[in-house]
Amino acid sequence: MDGNTILAQALAAQGLEYVFGVIGIPVVELSLALQQAGLNYVGMRNEQSACYAAQAMGYLTGKPGVCLVVSGPGLVHALGGMANAQANCWPLLVIGGSCPQDHEGIGGFQECSQVELSRPYCKYSARPPSPALIPLHVEKAIRLAMYGRPGSSYLDFPGNILSQHVEGDCLSIMTRVTPPPRPWADPSLIHQASKLLMTAKKPLIIIGKGAAYSGAEHAVKELVTLCRLPFLPTPMGKGVVDDAHMFCVASARTMALQQADVILLLGARLNWILHFGRSPRFNPQAKIIQIDICAEELHNSVSAKVAIQADIREAVKQLTSELISNNWVHPPAAKWFPTLQLKCENNRATVAKMIADTAPPLNYYTVFHHIQEIIPKGIGFSYLNFF
Repeated sequence: MDGNTILAQALAAQGLEYVFGVIGIPVVELSLALQQAGLNYVGMRNEQSACYAAQAMGYLTGKPGVCLVVSGPGLVHALGGMANAQANCWPLLVIGGSCPQDHEGIGGFQECSQVELSRPYCKYSARPPSPALIPLHVEKAIRLAMYGRPGSSYLDFPGNILSQHVEGDCLSIMTRVTPPPRPWADPSLIHQASKLLMTAKKPLIIIGKGAAYSGAEHAVKELVTLCRLPFLPTPMGKGVVDDAHMFCVASARTMALQQADVILLLGARLNWILHFGRSPRFNPQAKIIQIDICAEELHNSVSAKVAIQADIREAVKQLTSELISNNWVHPPAAKWFPTLQLKCENNRATVAKMIADTAPPLNYYTVFHHIQEIIPKGIGFSYLNFF
């Protein structure tokens, strides 16, 4: 088998399904081999859009989308997508063709130091030294793109590696990458978090993208509903729990953030979207409970009272169980939630007046209201997906 066939079969064996790309020297034959191996190849007009499409597929499916690019400018065009996937924690595998190794240093076609160029924008960047080792590097690139904090990987393939033939019994045999492990939270930290929530007079949950990627919809909804906890979604956390849920206080976001005394962060980063967790947008006395799969995000910007590195879905299940075992719900007689509800109603009334105002210049509340009337219920999107 040649390198093209080995690579295509290695990707198929790992369960990858979609490849987005722009073909040319030296990956024309590779694109054909990919389709022969059963992968769906989607031809694009620009490597940047191909890379963004691949990373979106990775986020939606939980396994890396593949972007196929040519050497030199082909990879350069894809770097924006790689950086975006890395910053947003989306699994992505970029495969780049490069000039034959015996052309390096003497003006090879679109010669470029692609492994070094891509390294700042991915978790793993490598060039398999022989076709026999392609399956090993494919497995590692996919595993690192998926495990822990997801991100992008890059594999570089010179033309001579893709065209070189090796015997099948020389190939490294790799098992299929299993779904990422879901680490449970330390029970002692869950106990601390539950004690802190039970003492809160004004608790608030902030649901982030990490909760969505973890598939924590049912677990988070159960926590919110059973314990009567108000919540806010971040732009990429929308849909984990329906905005129409009675405990959603998105319409009173400012009040909720400024007055909450205990905040439970579920896969939400305290970056610019959440004003870095600082005053005056946040209550400076608020105590933070932070649950995140990524250790780098713990205590970032603001020190958390309880910081838990764990899978969001599993940790929320543990926390809910702990609270329910203590027969705790946020007291129905407490003034916190009714106060937020009233603020939501007042803000919605204010928005309703702006929607009704059709005097020029037309305001965007009116425009989006009429768009919303056309879009089916439950369908939506978010564009705030960078960092």
